[in-house]
Amino acid sequence: MYKKLIIINVAVILLVAAVYIFGYYFLNYPAELDVWEMLKECQLQYLPAVFVVTALASYLVSSLDFKKLNFKSKFLSVFPFLNTLALAFFIYIAAESFIKNKKELTKQENYYIREAQKDIKKDQIVMRYAGGFFLQIDDQTKIRKTDSIRKKYGIISQNTGCTIDPIDRKAQEKYSELTAPYLEKRNGKGWKERMKKDMDGLKNIKNPGNK
Repeated sequence: MYKKLIIINVAVILLVAAVYIFGYYFLNYPAELDVWEMLKECQLQYLPAVFVVTALASYLVSSLDFKKLNFKSKFLSVFPFLNTLALAFFIYIAAESFIKNKKELTKQENYYIREAQKDIKKDQIVMRYAGGFFLQIDDQTKIRKTDSIRKKYGIISQNTGCTIDPIDRKAQEKYSELTAPYLEKRNGKGWKERMKKDMDGLKNIKNPGNK
């Protein structure tokens, strides 16, 4: 009997640990599924505390006199039950966050689909980027020439700032899915390489203010 109860306890503990770790992915959806990243970021150090709490509660319950079972039998029966409650809690939290993030992602994707359709009609595809510029800009001449090159290929740039929202970044893929075929049809194959070559040519333009 004890052997069976021990197997059940081990199985429940492993299941709780797995849900706790992989729950990080659902809490942060649509982040990429990276097991190593989950292990580093899921605050694994708090998991033993969960088992300490359930073990302590199981100890207190098992100390009560009921069902005429010995302490060991009661503990091995109560401990997996309480851990199952913890498991249900972790699943609930992960599922709630996943559903919320999924709805927000769908909302953002629909927004970018509408934006893509409008921008294609205007022949002004927005290239969004985080942080700095595509190249080092040190004078107004280069700024004008850079904008002119992008306009030549039907593109305008937009700096989204340094903060990266995983949901927004994922939703932007819908925008790219719609605009990429349009840009290739408009500019021909290999247009990105040609634009990059034009951009690289600006690096050789000297700033009149520099000697």
